[in-house]
Amino acid sequence: MSRHGAAVIGCHWRDGAGELRDVTRSIAGAATRSGPVTVLVPGLEGATADGAFDLESIGEQGSLGWPEDLSPGAVVVDDLTPELASLLEWSDPAPVYYLSATAAELSPAWQRLHLVGQDGPVVHVHVPVNPLARRHRHHGFGFTGYVLVLSDRTGPADDPPPPVAWLSAAFMDADVVVVEDAVASAWKGRALRGRVAVDTRMDLWRLLAHASMCVDLAPGPHIARECIEALRFGTPIVVPKDSGAGAVHARAGGGATFSDEHELLQAAAALSDGRHRAEVSASAQRYADRLYGDPAAFVRRVKELLTKRQGHP
Repeated sequence: MSRHGAAVIGCHWRDGAGELRDVTRSIAGAATRSGPVTVLVPGLEGATADGAFDLESIGEQGSLGWPEDLSPGAVVVDDLTPELASLLEWSDPAPVYYLSATAAELSPAWQRLHLVGQDGPVVHVHVPVNPLARRHRHHGFGFTGYVLVLSDRTGPADDPPPPVAWLSAAFMDADVVVVEDAVASAWKGRALRGRVAVDTRMDLWRLLAHASMCVDLAPGPHIARECIEALRFGTPIVVPKDSGAGAVHARAGGGATFSDEHELLQAAAALSDGRHRAEVSASAQRYADRLYGDPAAFVRRVKELLTKRQGHP
């Protein structure tokens, strides 16, 4: 990295949750291992301490301005809005990478930074899991080997999501656990067996680690974090065909995608075969650990990204 380091513009830096926020913070943290990093945030007044970083304001939306004394060697933007695009054109910093964009017109020199797949500049972020989750199942259930379904609904509901009803009806002897609004509900033969709270990430990791498969009905749009976490535990994933990052992980990790009830039940039936599931499990874990399980490799990838266009080796 150049002597000027890198600038990270985080429109979503202060969001309460979200993959874009988490990924941007991870990239900023990895970049600090190679040089100074300045985090710029719209909507602040002056500088604000935020954990490892002092956030610097670039003004309110509608009146953004580039800091006069900042000349970074590279810029990473989480969400390239039309106003930010105009600001970066005017400030003319060296190379610009963006994670998402709503601006219609972008400089041809700017590059989309991909988080999954192999096309274009790719930075596979480190997605941590706690291996201790494998040792003990979730304390609320006395069984393992269930079909875990991560719901796509919000708000309370008495009935399970339709895919859960399909699975529970098709596989009468199978336990189906659905996670919805921080609650795990166990179903068998379309009958509710009980509910327990999912209070921590460790609770979710235990559910992922002891499932026979994970059906994620709404994978995250940027990295599909829960899919990666499942794969790192060797749990095969099944996701909708149009789920973007989730579908990429499913294809690369040996899982399955579906577009309707029939394809979902077919995928679940295939993964119910012990030998096939064991093969997919091993393939899934190799894939996820190789790309998302090595923090040192993530740091190296970020360094290579931020230095390759500045004449560095």
